[in-house]
Amino acid sequence: MVSMKTKSGLIDAINTLIGAVGDKFDADEDGDPERDFMVQRCPERLEKAVRGLPTLSMHLLAAIADGPVGVVGLASKSGQLKGTVSKHVQRLVEAGLVVRTPVPGNRKEIQLELTADGALVSAAHRELHDEMKRGMCEFLQRYSNADLQVLETVLRDLLAARKEGVRIVAGER
Repeated sequence: MVSMKTKSGLIDAINTLIGAVGDKFDADEDGDPERDFMVQRCPERLEKAVRGLPTLSMHLLAAIADGPVGVVGLASKSGQLKGTVSKHVQRLVEAGLVVRTPVPGNRKEIQLELTADGALVSAAHRELHDEMKRGMCEFLQRYSNADLQVLETVLRDLLAARKEGVRIVAGER
C-alpha cells in the first residue's frame, strides 16, 4: 500500500529536506573540492590566490573576464554595492589577477582588466562552473518533464519570494 502524505506533511518534509540539502552541500568536512578543482587547473604559483580569495572575488573576476569594466559597471553587473566591489577588486589587484588602467580622456574613471594569471584563474573558474552544470544536468535527467516543470515553478517562486523578518513570503505570480 502506498502512503499518501497530507499537504502539511509534504510541506514539513520539504522544509526538512531543504535544510538537509543545504547542510550536506555546505559542509566542508571533505576540504574544499571546488577550490581543489581550480587549483588542479592552475599553475602552482596561483594556489594561494585560488584558495585565499572569497567566492565573490572569483565571481567578480569572471565578470571582468567578459571585457574591460569599471568598478561602477562591475557593481551594477554583479548586483553588489560599489564599496563591496571595490574591496574585492583590491584583493584581486593584490593577488596579481587584475590591473587597473586609466580610461583615456577621463581622469576619474579606471578600467579593470585581467592579467595573464587572472585569465588562467578565470578559465579554471569557468571550467568549475561548466563541470558543476554538467553534473546537475546529469542528475536531473532521471526526472520526467512533469517533475522538472514543478521543480522549475517552485524554484522560480522561491526566487521571486521576499523575506519579512524570518519568514519567506510569496512574491507576485
